[in-house]
Amino acid sequence: MPRDATDTVLATLRHRDFRLFWTGSFLSAVGTQFTTVAMAWQIYELTNSAFQVGMLGLARAVPQMALLLFAGLLADAMNRRKLMMCTQISLFCTSTMLAVLTFAGRVSPQTLYGATMLLALFTSLEQPSRQSIIPNLVPREHLAQALSLQSTQRYVSVIAGPSLAGLMLAFSGAAACYMVDALSWLAMLAALALIRKPMPEGAGWRAVSLRSLREGLKFVWGHGVIFPLMVLDFGATFFGNVRGLFPIYARDILLVGPKGLGLLFASRACGSFCAAAAISFRGPLRRSGRWIFIGVGVYGVATILFAGSRHFWFSVSMLALCGAGDTISSILRGTINQLSTPDELRGRMSSINSIFTSNGPQLGQFESGVVAAWLGAQGSALTGGLATLAILAVVAVNFPKVRRFQAQPSRGEKEKSRVLQ
Repeated sequence: MPRDATDTVLATLRHRDFRLFWTGSFLSAVGTQFTTVAMAWQIYELTNSAFQVGMLGLARAVPQMALLLFAGLLADAMNRRKLMMCTQISLFCTSTMLAVLTFAGRVSPQTLYGATMLLALFTSLEQPSRQSIIPNLVPREHLAQALSLQSTQRYVSVIAGPSLAGLMLAFSGAAACYMVDALSWLAMLAALALIRKPMPEGAGWRAVSLRSLREGLKFVWGHGVIFPLMVLDFGATFFGNVRGLFPIYARDILLVGPKGLGLLFASRACGSFCAAAAISFRGPLRRSGRWIFIGVGVYGVATILFAGSRHFWFSVSMLALCGAGDTISSILRGTINQLSTPDELRGRMSSINSIFTSNGPQLGQFESGVVAAWLGAQGSALTGGLATLAILAVVAVNFPKVRRFQAQPSRGEKEKSRVLQ
């Protein structure tokens, strides 16, 4: 590990406000995994239906599609820290309500769908602000490492969260999982309250307009690298996402129950963490375009191999490779996006990006459930991996400049990364 890269990472964590934000994000991300595991298992137990498991993904995607563009406008118009504090309170109330209803034995598939939509609604309102606030907490020269560290902590939480959630689900039930999630939102709220650095107040409500929205859409649409990579990410996560199939694999194919379900969720995150940590300490990869294509290729091949597996530990290994490939792609794309976008447009760019990156996996869960009801879980995973490789080939052929893209080091305040128009 190069000493200068290690020093840069440590210097990034020395920024008090970023360290607080990083810690709060970690705890809230752990809590979110408790709810993800509990909901997936609970609805499959209630319905025995792959289609109903997939419907959870659709319930998440609908509010996201409806609100993300508006949330991006809010992130550029308002104080991002204050907006996030409001959403943490709303998320706490939703998770607490879900815990109480489950403990009282009043939960139903409709309850889970409703709670999923509320959680997605409030998460959508905060997501562009969560992504856009990081450049306000660290100097420009530490931004790439800060974004990688943010990804690293998210994947650590996705490793620890599902494993712990599987144990809690097995021994204490779903209500306890939901209560852990509720407490995690309070941790994020406290971290935001302790941040000292003043946040930009934004342009005010006058910036929440169709004109502002068109400005953001025009920027993304006209960017020769950002937009094609958004399309690639959406296609890969829509067809190749097998998270919605985990309860079926755990109970009916691999025969490992709720404890194994937590490990299936965690295994992909373990690969993601290793990839994110490697990028954090190594620093930005110069041939970013080529590495993004390699990452998506690994993701697709590992998904195909997972599809036919009936051996638990081989399945875990393939999911770890899926996570590593996906993370290489997502971190490099995120760095390109943030460094190539002016601060006054970051909220709108992040919201447009989130339509692709967030709705892809959620709609992908719905797609995998529908195909699993038709072809079975293994057929769904297999066709998803093949479709991912096909989309990768189409983008590689039609956008050769993306494949050749090389990120340039930034110097001073002026962005020196190559922007291909």
